[in-house]
Amino acid sequence: MTMTSSSETTDADLAAATAALNLYSQRPQPEETPEFLSKSQSELLEELDKLPDEKKAGWLKAKEKCPTLVGEVHRLMFLRCELFNAELAALRIGKYWNRRIELFGENRSFKPLHLGGDGALSSTHSSSDNSEHDKPNSEDEDMVQYTLKGLYLGFIRPTETHDAGGRVILFIDPSRLAGYDKNNNDERLGVARALWYVLHNLIEGNDSVQKLGMIAVVYPHHFKKSLIDRKLMKMNMESISGCVPIRMGGFHICHPPWFFGKIIFPIMKMVMPERMRKRVRVHSGSEEKVLGNLKEFGLSQEVLPSEIGGDVILDTDLWIQEMKSRGL
Repeated sequence: MTMTSSSETTDADLAAATAALNLYSQRPQPEETPEFLSKSQSELLEELDKLPDEKKAGWLKAKEKCPTLVGEVHRLMFLRCELFNAELAALRIGKYWNRRIELFGENRSFKPLHLGGDGALSSTHSSSDNSEHDKPNSEDEDMVQYTLKGLYLGFIRPTETHDAGGRVILFIDPSRLAGYDKNNNDERLGVARALWYVLHNLIEGNDSVQKLGMIAVVYPHHFKKSLIDRKLMKMNMESISGCVPIRMGGFHICHPPWFFGKIIFPIMKMVMPERMRKRVRVHSGSEEKVLGNLKEFGLSQEVLPSEIGGDVILDTDLWIQEMKSRGL
């Protein structure tokens, strides 16, 4: 679903879009002239060279093993995320590649984060490359299967819709974690990798998302205390706030359970950077009231999932199959 549904844009539409962009006190992106982009890329490479060896170890491996993945297009995502602050972008790239290798392993980190084709999350048995590096590996296959399980949980789902400011909407339903064992670290890592996959699916090749960012709509209404996993919350927040090049507009917590304020929010405060904590909004009450609150943030019923009273029907299995068939 696109941001506009009419061939005419009224003054009211423009005003609403501008207001939505300002809702979370986000700074606008600078104008990307060819000269500005060239200068920014050069500055970023200089800052990457300055990083201590341990902070750029993963980046250096990526440059050697997958140079086509770490070119200007890749680096531009990080520059946009950090509003072209080359020093911050370099730090994020360093953290990103160190964490990517940690999550996906030495054999798979340097492939595109895709489910199909020769992607990092395609079956090892379907690889057409017979090189020693890509021979079937049981650890790789386990990694793929645990990640697929994390995806099929539907804990994190893209809505393929946008708020009035153009930010893409991500739907998170923590109650779906009932389908995984939080005492099994392999399953926890599978969910963490699923988040990485979904975020990359949103940002790669999408200039608008890279520039404007994302809104998370969280629906913990059916979440149980027994499902709380502090380690997973910390891992996911570190990925969003310091690794994956995604700009976070805000978090909308809808219909929280009774224990949210006493247990969940204190944990969120510990793992969330201060700038993100200031962008958390909690919406309680009737479905009608919550939808009304969300509308004030540029989130109309038409772009919200049916789980919270919106018009968007999410089919996780169908979406995954479509991504596989498209080689994404």
